[in-house]
Amino acid sequence: MQPLPQKMDLAIGNRAVAKKQQVIKSSILIFFAFATAFYSRIFCTLTRAPSILNFLHFVTVGFALVVVLLTNRSKDRKQLAIARSLSIGILVLLGAMLISALVNNAGLVNVVFNFLILGEPFMFLLAMVCIPVSPASLQQWKKWFVISAFINLILAIAQRFLLSAGLLVAVADSSLRSVERGGQDAVDGVQGVFFMTGAGAYVSAAVTVSFTLYIFFYIKSLPLWVRSLGLVGAVYQILISDTKQVILTSALAWILLGLSQTRNMKKFLMYVTCIGLAVAAFIWAAYNLEAFEVYKYWFSRSDINSNSGGLAVKTEGIRMVLAHWRSPLNWLFGLGPGHTLGRLGGWSIREYWNLLGPLGASDPPFYDDIWKFIRGNWIAMTTTLYVPLFSWGGIWGDLGWFGLGTYLYLGFIVWRNLCLDDLTKFLVLTVAVYGFFLTQMEEPGFMLSIAALIGLRWHEKRQLPKVIRKNL
Repeated sequence: MQPLPQKMDLAIGNRAVAKKQQVIKSSILIFFAFATAFYSRIFCTLTRAPSILNFLHFVTVGFALVVVLLTNRSKDRKQLAIARSLSIGILVLLGAMLISALVNNAGLVNVVFNFLILGEPFMFLLAMVCIPVSPASLQQWKKWFVISAFINLILAIAQRFLLSAGLLVAVADSSLRSVERGGQDAVDGVQGVFFMTGAGAYVSAAVTVSFTLYIFFYIKSLPLWVRSLGLVGAVYQILISDTKQVILTSALAWILLGLSQTRNMKKFLMYVTCIGLAVAAFIWAAYNLEAFEVYKYWFSRSDINSNSGGLAVKTEGIRMVLAHWRSPLNWLFGLGPGHTLGRLGGWSIREYWNLLGPLGASDPPFYDDIWKFIRGNWIAMTTTLYVPLFSWGGIWGDLGWFGLGTYLYLGFIVWRNLCLDDLTKFLVLTVAVYGFFLTQMEEPGFMLSIAALIGLRWHEKRQLPKVIRKNL
């Protein structure tokens, strides 16, 4: 018979091992949820699997969150407070959608999908925050996320060469053009792991930029030349995929980040100086280097960039929303989830109508009118920069000022509690800027990548005094 102290030590040891195994399982589950969004497009393309698998991430992210919440035993007050704030914000967002649906007779399916599209990144981030991650699990996360980023970059570069050689032909659904042998249209197929997606080129390039910045600044265990090569690869991907908006968005987010540093005058002046030099270098490259000459388009087309041109086209969707408001309640709660300018109302409901219609989905009220306007306007057909379908307009149009305020409040929670360095703040600002250009703010692969980086950096900062310090 064992002495009592020895039995207690064994019991404590067994509980510690069980807790460690549970953390490892939760960590793996979270990365699996990320992978189902990150790799679903390329997986379905290569294996010809049913396209419905592209929705699997909604299930896996929700399942991961439920498992983490039910098994979480963290006693860290700060961790619990952040988790509580995020949980309340997510529930309020769901409540705003339900009220909007009741006011506008929108289908329950609209509520479910709109909530999953907008709320999924916050749910994923909540799951990451709730886990008391060990240094070993954090290193594992880092390795998996970084490898995924490199796979995306390598595939994008390979696709460009295959397309140019005529060995790969992409015929996309709605927004991609056919790729001809060696032609300029080949850039549409440079989409990395997001191959055969309407906005895959932009999503892939944006993900590459985000991860290569993280790798360059925070994975000091890699040689400088390797980290620098990643940045060069990101620039190269932008050039070969012709994703000009990624440069514009990153520049605007960088400017906003600089403006947010006014309390630290030294840092503010450093940002202003760097921004000025970067803008001057970009303009010089656009007019003097062949690889960048396509960007002269931004400066030379005054007919697009004028207030009477591009801005009028961009705001046409807002005018259509206002024209359909019939009640003061529309100011507060909009026209209903999936009914206006977002991804769901812009094309997803109609695209998947055979699936969503029988489930009781409600049709966007001015879908035909806005697409007639887009197809009949040469500016909207020339550049997605001025397309009147965009995420911020969709959130406001669908859910009104109350819903928009709720979404912004969730963003504020993330900014205040989880963005502990300039990179994570830059990423949040990047998302905010993308919200004005089409619906990249509602692309799962992009948003879960941003959430993964924010969660990763938050855990790294918490463990800064520990063994992780040597890699930062």
